[in-house]
Amino acid sequence: MQPSGTVIELDRFRRVREAIAGFTRPEPTEKVEPKLDWYLPGFAGKSRVTTIFGDLPIEALRVRDDLRTYSGANAQVQLVDRVHLDQDFLRKQPSALPVRIPANAFGHGRPSQDMLLSAGQEICPDAHVASTFIKANELRGRYNSDLTQYAGLTYIRFHCGVPAIVRVDGIWVRVRN
Repeated sequence: MQPSGTVIELDRFRRVREAIAGFTRPEPTEKVEPKLDWYLPGFAGKSRVTTIFGDLPIEALRVRDDLRTYSGANAQVQLVDRVHLDQDFLRKQPSALPVRIPANAFGHGRPSQDMLLSAGQEICPDAHVASTFIKANELRGRYNSDLTQYAGLTYIRFHCGVPAIVRVDGIWVRVRN
């Protein structure tokens, strides 16, 4: 003998099942990643940073290397960081694509070669007075690059323990902690 509550529950279950029989499960939708504005500074490609020994490829920069600064003093590298972004990330977050500044865009030798900069890197287009810095992102409209086909990209960032202004590819850049 079944308890009377079980018959009522089975009847309720049948009615609900009949009511939803015509409905289909919605197809899963693609997960939408939130868009972000890329703010990390850094350099991609073969930029050269001015050290006390001359210009050094940024990929070869190491902790304790001494860099020449705008003030004339030396600043010692405290940290070198590499941020690798794969093709999938770059496709979903186009603001992370680098800004390409062609050689001589700011005058002869500034920059000394084509530069690939993170949108968050601060640079000074003026050759003589390092006072007005702009983020590379502000130059995106003037110096755009078609880098959507990159399989991946690595930004190289470095810190000197204190904020410093150093020369990379012939232009002054601001390095913060």
